[in-house]
Amino acid sequence: MENEEPDISLADRPDSFMHAVFGQAVAVETNLDKLGQLCTDFFTEHGAVMSSYHHVPPVGATDHDRALAVAAQGFPDDWVKRYVEEELHKIDPIPKYALKRSEPFWWFDLDGNPDLSADEQRYMDILKAQDLGDGLAIPLFGPNGRTGYAGIGFGKNPPPISALKIMQLQNAAQLAHQRYCAILQDKRKEDMSLSARELEILSWVVRGKSNGVIADILGISSYTVDTYVRRIFGKLGVSNRVTAVLRATSIGLVD
Repeated sequence: MENEEPDISLADRPDSFMHAVFGQAVAVETNLDKLGQLCTDFFTEHGAVMSSYHHVPPVGATDHDRALAVAAQGFPDDWVKRYVEEELHKIDPIPKYALKRSEPFWWFDLDGNPDLSADEQRYMDILKAQDLGDGLAIPLFGPNGRTGYAGIGFGKNPPPISALKIMQLQNAAQLAHQRYCAILQDKRKEDMSLSARELEILSWVVRGKSNGVIADILGISSYTVDTYVRRIFGKLGVSNRVTAVLRATSIGLVD
């Protein structure tokens, strides 16, 4: 029949029961380790044999100096050890290129790319020699500039990966990244514990208002505003207004 729908397996349906259960579990999870395990299990059920998550904190965040937080599952121990000891993350082009795109791509799509630097191509050669097989690079986007990248490897003999399955994997990774960011932000907000008045004054600082202007707006003395601002700096762990604004926006304390 001309209008008959194509036969798509349950696992390939973007609105499949498996995907719905995963989404519900992710939405209520508050433990980062359990969140990671949910993702690993989901990817494994879709044919993955290894996966990694690279998190890039925004400028001003308390964890920004870590630059790139990496979690990996299923990769050979010798490869993980080499990646860490040789600091290969510094020349690994896959996360960088993932964050320039909006759609997933295969790792070895980058091999031989003329835009790669010599070090980046050397990384691709090292990865190829490791003989891990190919995998998907999935860009991830979170609130307040918290970006990330998910790598999902399928080994040397991967199963057929349809466009629908790639979309489902991308959706799952994005859901998990958003939840990861939300858990981090909730924890940071709890650690900061700013009062309602401090948040109000911080919101004016973010808008670029001086202490004197804030005092006029709120009908309090400049000395009182200065006291609040210094207290806010202490709680945020910063020493100036610019860093305070970056940190406050990075954790969602203010819009």
